[in-house]
Amino acid sequence: MPGRTLRCAAAGAVLIALPIVLASQPVPVAQTHDVVRSYMDTTCAACHDFYDFANGAWLATATIPAEYPAWGAGAELYERNLAQLHSILDALRRPSAGAAPNDRKVGTFYATCMDSVRIESRGIRPLRGELDRIAAISTPGMLRDEAARLQRQGVTALFGFTSDQDFKDATKVIGELSQGGLGLPDRDYYIRTDSASEKTRREYQLHIQRVLVLGGESTATATRHAERIMSLETTLAKASMTLVEQRDPNAIYHRMTRAQLQQATPAFSWSEYLAAVGAPAVTVINVQQPEFFKALDGLLATVPMDDWKAYLRFHYLDEASRALGSAFVNERFRFRASLTGQKQQQPRWKRCLQFTDGVLGEALGQAYVKRAFTAQAKQRALELVRNLEAALSDRLGTLAWMSDSTRRQAQGKLTAFTVKIGYPDRWRDYSALKVRDEAFVSNYLRAAEFETARQLAKIDRPVDRAEWGMSPPTVNAYYNATMNEIVFPAGILQPPYFDPLADDAVNYGAIGAVIGHEMTHGFDDQGRQFDAAGNLRDWWTASDATTYTQRATLVSNQYDDYVAVDSLHVNGKLTLGENIADLGGLKIAYAAFQKAMAGKPRQTVGGFTPEQRFFLSFAQSWRAKWRPELLRLVTQTDPHSPNNWRVNGPLSNMPEFFQAFGCKLGDRMVRPEALRAQIW
Repeated sequence: MPGRTLRCAAAGAVLIALPIVLASQPVPVAQTHDVVRSYMDTTCAACHDFYDFANGAWLATATIPAEYPAWGAGAELYERNLAQLHSILDALRRPSAGAAPNDRKVGTFYATCMDSVRIESRGIRPLRGELDRIAAISTPGMLRDEAARLQRQGVTALFGFTSDQDFKDATKVIGELSQGGLGLPDRDYYIRTDSASEKTRREYQLHIQRVLVLGGESTATATRHAERIMSLETTLAKASMTLVEQRDPNAIYHRMTRAQLQQATPAFSWSEYLAAVGAPAVTVINVQQPEFFKALDGLLATVPMDDWKAYLRFHYLDEASRALGSAFVNERFRFRASLTGQKQQQPRWKRCLQFTDGVLGEALGQAYVKRAFTAQAKQRALELVRNLEAALSDRLGTLAWMSDSTRRQAQGKLTAFTVKIGYPDRWRDYSALKVRDEAFVSNYLRAAEFETARQLAKIDRPVDRAEWGMSPPTVNAYYNATMNEIVFPAGILQPPYFDPLADDAVNYGAIGAVIGHEMTHGFDDQGRQFDAAGNLRDWWTASDATTYTQRATLVSNQYDDYVAVDSLHVNGKLTLGENIADLGGLKIAYAAFQKAMAGKPRQTVGGFTPEQRFFLSFAQSWRAKWRPELLRLVTQTDPHSPNNWRVNGPLSNMPEFFQAFGCKLGDRMVRPEALRAQIW
């Protein structure tokens, strides 16, 4: 089977020599309760490249399915979850007469998405009313109101507006404005002058032109409009903050009264806009990027109306194209495949399942957790979390570089963590969402309106601390600084990350590192700026803050040196928070693992000590292959480092790893002590 050559020659002594077994396909995750020996390449010394040592044989032989831009441990689990959700949705497509309202909505939404015959026959007729409104725009006020209407339907138009917790009063929800209006992944795609960026811009302009032709424009008109839209978005991009600049929470917090906002942007009536978008009569708004809105205000007064109308028409069609016929869907895929390298579209049932999870995730999640997540699994996961919290508390109590004043605040923040595991205690109310047996695009856009209205209704209301930001089947986890919470959906609490049948070494190395990662986010370079109540407040002594910054700079510099793909390096500043969380999370997980092993027999399994299996489990949980196009995309836009560096980067700073595998100074996996990053 085609794949990469085993490229890591042994360097130095290998503690354990195992025969290489090349597996053409991964072991099914449902059967994995231990480190998988057939994934390993033991011709590669553990102290030379541990990611390859743990995963080299798998990397050499595994292939990325054509419908994916990447493949690995997470994707395998995602596929297994999809299979369970698929069977649930197939049953709900034909609900019984006494089916619950949510089950009917889930089934109808999914069924209309699967009805490709009706989707093709209806074409863009369901969009005609909105397209006519766009065509009729003749004044700045009509442009403003139509942009608001499109935003309600989830369309990228001009900027973003939603609700969020007030950074400096986390008990309150306020309105929030943010830069936006771009069709490329990030503002830098419009500005960089390298050949890859120039090619992407050409592809995007061609995409704009093709979508407008599908929407009814002549080729000549669509070509002219695509040029004007590209020019307009480039101007918006130049006025936008970079991703690195936005990592500073103080840089995106500018609380303004409505009068102050109106004074800063006189050409745009905010009272009229707020009414059109369906927001309450807000008095204060956080304007994340004031300079962007000042620039936009000028553009609204100077850019020809025909250009704005073409811009709105394209973005409306591009958003709706997800739910339209094959010509639109195929064009959308063609352009996005140029960014990700994906070879073919996923089958319709998978795309429809993802739409349904995105819109009705908690209704679908109720059925999912009944099948996939037991009360015993939830209790075991909670025990792991509590053990990691105890390990982090111990660590905070012994940090030599932290003063007692800051230490007390940090301990208080840890104690205040809210832990959410598996699924919400109170399920979301979907009663206001109207799902009808009609063309899918109508349900799709109406669902976006429902979510917009749900978010805007939060403004000026108390914060709902029971709400979840992910659906139960999601293979992911998160930390929310303003809620000071760590959240682990049932979707990720499955093998190979979490396995109630596996021992401590396997679970602490995989899900333990994930839990520790999310906990450490509360103390990364962004999270540390929020207090126990979720408020953006400086609770650090000046000396401790300086020391922290110095130690964080070591992390940033370390990752700047890593090559992601070709000559493109990891951006150490963009990925700093995630890298700090990876390093701290792994150290905390290891400390918790040692506490869990206290008093237990330390058995060697398959030739590996418990400590070695901990690190192998960690590394194998990150095994993945990426298409180069996607790797280039995420390196430029994603705050996470590539998977190999998420393994080798933290480990190269950990004396516990060196001891487990006998690594010594001079080995590639051992950073010089003066450069070694140690924060938590």
